[in-house]
Amino acid sequence: MKWLNVLRQQVELNGQRPVAEKLGVSNAVVSQVVNEKYPGDMNRIQALVESVYMSKTVLCPVLGEIAWHACHQHQKNEFTSNPQKLRIYRACRSGCDNSELPVTQNVQLDALANRGNTNSKYDASAVINRLSRQADNEGGRHRLIDLLQDELHSLAARFNKLVK
Repeated sequence: MKWLNVLRQQVELNGQRPVAEKLGVSNAVVSQVVNEKYPGDMNRIQALVESVYMSKTVLCPVLGEIAWHACHQHQKNEFTSNPQKLRIYRACRSGCDNSELPVTQNVQLDALANRGNTNSKYDASAVINRLSRQADNEGGRHRLIDLLQDELHSLAARFNKLVK
């Protein structure tokens, strides 16, 4: 088990408490896993170690390639008015392959309606105007570039899903 060796090495180099904090688990969990006495979900701990220390990633339909543990942190987020977090919230609950959350009925219906509706057109001008206004309120030109990159990643994920 390569991941277990990596965990042991990190504990030896950095100490148990910093490793536990970085993984988002308790000291006791790290101790039990290192000593192979952990009664909990070893697959979850393995995925955490692989994500944090071995660069395990997933493809988020909103953010693109992100660390596995970051994906699972996003799934814990509550509903928000922040546009990017809102897109992530909806993606996590509308059948994303990486999500462990149940599909929310309202979000699922919206996603299915948009997926099946070939008459709905993507209005690039409207999106550019909306993102420009948002960037003006949130920090200017550099923020606009970030928002446009997010939009492009989102479009690419939708396109790739349609191509499947």
